[in-house]
Amino acid sequence: MKSLPLLIAIVTLTACASGSSPAAKKANARQATSEALTEIYADHPGARSAVARGIGYLVCTGSDSYLFAASTGGGICTFHTGDKVDYYRFASLGAGVGIGFKKVAFLYVFQTNTAMKRFVDYGWDAGARAEASARHKDEVGQVAANTSYDVDGVRIYQSAIWGAAAQATVQGYKFWRTDFTDDVIEHND
Repeated sequence: MKSLPLLIAIVTLTACASGSSPAAKKANARQATSEALTEIYADHPGARSAVARGIGYLVCTGSDSYLFAASTGGGICTFHTGDKVDYYRFASLGAGVGIGFKKVAFLYVFQTNTAMKRFVDYGWDAGARAEASARHKDEVGQVAANTSYDVDGVRIYQSAIWGAAAQATVQGYKFWRTDFTDDVIEHND
C-alpha cells in the first residue's frame, strides 16, 4: 500500500489539461474530448444518434488505475448544452479487486432536464464495474467490455482507449466545473 500515494500522484499528473494559460488548457481539453468522442462513436454506433436526441452531453477522457483493492482515476470533460461548452474535471475512487492501468473515454447523454440538473448540482456518479480490457493505441481492435447503459435519464457510453486492466470494482466519480485558472499543476508548452 506504500505505492498507493505514488499511483494517485501519477493519475493526477496524467489527468491534467496541458497548457500555459486557461485558454490553452480549454483548447487542449476540447481537442482531447473531441478525439475521445470520435473513439466512442467508433465503438458505439448508437452514440451519435443519442447525442442528437439528448438535451446535453458530457464527454470525458482520462485514466483509471487498479491496484489490488483500490482504484483511482481522473481526467477532463467538456459539457455541451446547445452552443455552450463548460469544462469539468473528474476524479474517481473505487474499492474491489483489480490490477492495471488504462486510458478511458466516456460519454453521458442527458435525456431529461432532471438528470442534467442533478449532474450540474451534485456532480456524482457511482456504480459497479466488472471487466477485463486490453488495447494498444495503434491497434484497430480491442478486447474490452465497452459498455453502454441507461441510468435515471442518462445514457452512458464507455470505451477503453489503451492500456490493460482487469477489475471488479464499485467506483464513484466526482465531477466539478473548472475554468482552468486555479489548477493545482501548471504545464508549460
